[in-house]
Amino acid sequence: MVVERDRELETLRGLLAEAVGGSGRAALVVGGLASGKTELLAAFAEEVVSGDTLLLTASGAQVERELPMGVMWQLFRSAPLPKELLDRVSELITWDAAALGRRPEADARAVHGLCALLLELAAERPLVLTVDDLQHVDSASLRVLLSLRRRMRSARVLLVLAEWERPSMTRTVPHAELVRQPHRRIPVAPLTPAGVGALAERRLGGADQAAALHELAGGNPLLTNALIEDRLRGAEPVGAVFRQDVLDCLDRWHDPDITAVARGVAVLDEHATPDLVGRLLELPDRAVAPVFDVLRAAGLMTGNRLRHQVIVATVLESAEPDRLHLRAAELLYGRGVDATEIARHLVAADDVPGPWAVGLLRRASDRSVVVDDRFAVACLELALRVCDEPDRVAVRAALVRVAWRVNPSAVAPQVPALRSALDAGELGWRDAVPVVRHLLWQGDLPAAADQLRAVRAACGGPDADVAAELRFAHEWIYGALPEDVRSLLEPDRAVPPATTSPLARTPNLLSRGADAVSGAEHILQGCLGDVLPEVGAMAVLALDHADRQDRARYWSDALADDAERRRATTWSALLGCVRAELSWRRGDLASAAAGARAALDRLHPQSWGVLVGLPLSTEVLALTAMGRLGAAAELLEQVVPDAMAGTVFGARYLHASGSHSLAAGRPLAAVDEFERCGALLRSTGFDVPAMVPWRSDLGHAYLTVGMRKRARELAMEQLDRAGSGVGARTRAMSLRVLAGASDPRNRASILREAIQLLEKCGDRLELARALTDLSQVHREVGELAEARLVLRRAEQELKACRAVVPDREPRREPRPEPGPAVQARQERAPEPAASGVSALSEAERNVAALAALGHTNREIGRTLYITVSTVEQHLTRVYRKLKVSRRTDLPSELSHRVVLV
Repeated sequence: MVVERDRELETLRGLLAEAVGGSGRAALVVGGLASGKTELLAAFAEEVVSGDTLLLTASGAQVERELPMGVMWQLFRSAPLPKELLDRVSELITWDAAALGRRPEADARAVHGLCALLLELAAERPLVLTVDDLQHVDSASLRVLLSLRRRMRSARVLLVLAEWERPSMTRTVPHAELVRQPHRRIPVAPLTPAGVGALAERRLGGADQAAALHELAGGNPLLTNALIEDRLRGAEPVGAVFRQDVLDCLDRWHDPDITAVARGVAVLDEHATPDLVGRLLELPDRAVAPVFDVLRAAGLMTGNRLRHQVIVATVLESAEPDRLHLRAAELLYGRGVDATEIARHLVAADDVPGPWAVGLLRRASDRSVVVDDRFAVACLELALRVCDEPDRVAVRAALVRVAWRVNPSAVAPQVPALRSALDAGELGWRDAVPVVRHLLWQGDLPAAADQLRAVRAACGGPDADVAAELRFAHEWIYGALPEDVRSLLEPDRAVPPATTSPLARTPNLLSRGADAVSGAEHILQGCLGDVLPEVGAMAVLALDHADRQDRARYWSDALADDAERRRATTWSALLGCVRAELSWRRGDLASAAAGARAALDRLHPQSWGVLVGLPLSTEVLALTAMGRLGAAAELLEQVVPDAMAGTVFGARYLHASGSHSLAAGRPLAAVDEFERCGALLRSTGFDVPAMVPWRSDLGHAYLTVGMRKRARELAMEQLDRAGSGVGARTRAMSLRVLAGASDPRNRASILREAIQLLEKCGDRLELARALTDLSQVHREVGELAEARLVLRRAEQELKACRAVVPDREPRREPRPEPGPAVQARQERAPEPAASGVSALSEAERNVAALAALGHTNREIGRTLYITVSTVEQHLTRVYRKLKVSRRTDLPSELSHRVVLV
């Protein structure tokens, strides 16, 4: 498919008209590598064969340059000619080949005879001869063409020759004489952007990709068509066709210098010059500079650089560039090029040429850490492998600091040596941070405390920033600092607050105070530097918990983009968890589940350590809300670190498991899990309702089994802890529980307040649930039209969330609430004063009833979906209340009181 060749075709048509009129003409079509010369000849040939003109075509080939008269044989066999004439041609060519074996040059008889045959054909009707790739035509055929060129002045002959244009190209004598004075020289230029657009319009049906195609291929027709072919196959921006054609462009000249120079340019990239490439390849300048021109003409280069990184990679993939990269590093080091650029060659070569490279790799890592974490790690890994023993501790410490952002698992092999160095007082607080963080992530809190003691003993107290980083790293996982750990992080001397960083001045980020919100903004503005990922994650969540949802989303997007650009895998995974949590809190369940899964897949489970509870919890909550209880149950069956049970993420995991149990119709199991979640959060000092609203979910579980009073108490407790005017989502969730535990006449007003808050904070899932509750209230009081209207809106919200509302209606009639006197006694006494079965709680009565029927503790646990430990605790209280010592003494009436839930 030919575009932007109208002028060239018109020139050839004019020459043909002159030749038909009896004036022999010759044309030389010239252009760079794969510039479209062959396509132009083919397009012209299609026009010739449609007329009364005889067309003979041939093409030179590198492998046939030594075949005498090879091109002449192609010409005569390219059209149906009389057998007698072909026999004469065969006789002349065969005789010439035999004669060539005895003499160094073709015999004049064959040259004269073949030329005469061509002129005889032209006497019968106009003759057009096209010969492509003239630079590869054999010498004997060139002599015939040269003879024809001299004798066709008054013949009806048009001779069209095409050859690659290359500066300083050496031609043989007949070749030089043949092209020295053509009647017309026709240059073939690269396609313009408009020409590429026209080609794209024809083949792709639109020119919207023309700019990208022209940028990649530089107007080279072959490469442009290759890009289009890749797009038609669904490969973007490039595919196998383009890559292969790039290599073909370099190989078609069969000149090793072209391929070698292209590789040298690919290695040196922006530093490529003819002089430097020549030194890299040990080639003279006169051999390199012309190749630059060839590559530019082919569209592979722009200026002194290969046009695109895809071309660079393609050029290098068939080579062994390690030696070239190592040599390039030495050349650039001698010219004082930036350390980062030299380090890229050393990393590519995976070797160093001398001791000077170790220090250069460390400098390059320091400069790259805020741009490309993975490259910074590669620099330090190479430096660690080749450095001398005195430098290994410092290099290893730097590697652990940076490698954490890429893959925490890669840090593990370095930790033992660093712990020994810290114990020996060889490293300071800054180097202790990544080691302590690693131990915290892996759940080894005692070992982390030991390291803090060791470094304090060796170096004294930390500075304010290091202390803040370690404090946040601990709080993120374990909650408030124990007193002994807090004392280890105290500085040796007081520092004026005005001289410290925002990180050091910020209190607990999840405390939801005004200072925490202000501190979160300040910290996030510095997260593009060297702030711990945990701190950035906490800051984003702090904004969301304080109803700054827009700011939380803005910062999560900005930080995620930065982490992707820097290839900071750990940071990306952690931000993925945060973004999934934000989606969950907005009711975007599909995004929450997909985001949590993507975050989990970014890191190996060993890399997550105890933090695996964060993405797992979010995915379980989202799948549960979507009604995919089986998928959520499979996640809950996955093995998690034992140490997670004592962390904030362990509490999140219990909360998610309780939500699943409640949705699956196991309220007693849910009660147990929510209560353990609350106990764990209280023990960590991190009981923040906006983070884990376990009280409201426990309240729903109590409502399910008819314990309205306890549900109301939990709702009021959470409302008191959430505060007034802060945490709209948490307050709304508390109001939903309060409405369920209130008199039916008051439920509607409470739910309307909850709905207003949920509309403000944007949680569509909780909004749908609140609307469903309000619809039920309207139905109970007989307002059926209003109930249908509210339910319709609830269904719209559920559809948008892709959620289902679990059935949390009471399974039986609720017990009557005790009177004021009984309530007072219950508040004063740790255990009820009543005796007998009536003194047992609902959970205790269920456990006791099954025990009275002879079930083992494990069977009871499976039946009621609670742990064996919980069964044992319930039975202990049952024995005490009923004043018995073993299950065989349990009253027989219990066997009739089994409540299936």
